[in-house]
Amino acid sequence: MIRTTVVGNYPKISSDKNVPNLRNALNQFDQKKISKEKLEEVYKATILRVIKEQEDAGIDIITDGQIRWDDLVTPFAKNIEGCEINGLLRFFNNNVYYRKPVIKSRIAFKDYTTLEDYKSAKANSFKKLKVVLPGPLTWAKLSLDEHYKNLRTLVEDFSQVLRKEAQRLDQEGVEYIQFDEPSLCNFPQEIGLVKESLKIITSGLKAKSILFLYFGSIKNLTPELLNLAVDIIGIDLVSKPENLDALLKADVKKEVILGCLDARNTKMEDEKEVFKLIEKVAKKIPPEKIYFSPSCGLEFLPHENALKKIKLLSSIAKQFNS
Repeated sequence: MIRTTVVGNYPKISSDKNVPNLRNALNQFDQKKISKEKLEEVYKATILRVIKEQEDAGIDIITDGQIRWDDLVTPFAKNIEGCEINGLLRFFNNNVYYRKPVIKSRIAFKDYTTLEDYKSAKANSFKKLKVVLPGPLTWAKLSLDEHYKNLRTLVEDFSQVLRKEAQRLDQEGVEYIQFDEPSLCNFPQEIGLVKESLKIITSGLKAKSILFLYFGSIKNLTPELLNLAVDIIGIDLVSKPENLDALLKADVKKEVILGCLDARNTKMEDEKEVFKLIEKVAKKIPPEKIYFSPSCGLEFLPHENALKKIKLLSSIAKQFNS
């Protein structure tokens, strides 16, 4: 039986004009037209909507849509000692931007970033939940290091921060913790460093750990990628179609997430072609070890298209499992 999930973020603004509009609320808050409490009401309403849409669509493992996140790295940068935020930079090869963390001194844990959001989502969901965190290499590569001048030491210290976050989530009963590590595709020579960092972060966790790679090729990462200290490997099969061959040629013992719906293109996939892809993988990997998902976070898409994509995921899974 295959299962469905999303990668992480989800459109914040709904195509339904009758629900609260977070963008408008943020603008009104900046203009001092609404209170912090009113803005918080809109945040909570948006998160509840996103959770319900995933549940209603039939997604097996959901997220809170990372609705409070402006990008992958800023939330953690705000909760780390020794780090500041400065300037906007393009996020990989996308038409979106992130705020660059600047490392001013040795970084250390200051406060939890995802704990309260997870607890709130858990209280308002009946599906399994996944919390998404930045991978240590990607976080380091997206930062400006003015202190360490040494990638290994920076990654090691950030891994300790992530370990504290993951352990606390684990205590709260989270079932899945995902680490987004797209930079590993661009720096395959750092797979040894990622291996060491994941041992630090995931050791002793009861939750299933996931490493998700998107926007790049895994051909220079196998077989080492499939021996890292995580339970599940997520792979983008859209940006680099050759990733499917690399996966099928490898000796796969872990569970895998197949990112096979394009999360950066409004065009809908051919249901039969996706079904064939999953059938092909299921000949090599037992179906109970297969999840499938969009290729990356869905926030690149208009809400209407993102919703259609997750409904398509569920429809294909039902057909395959029937």
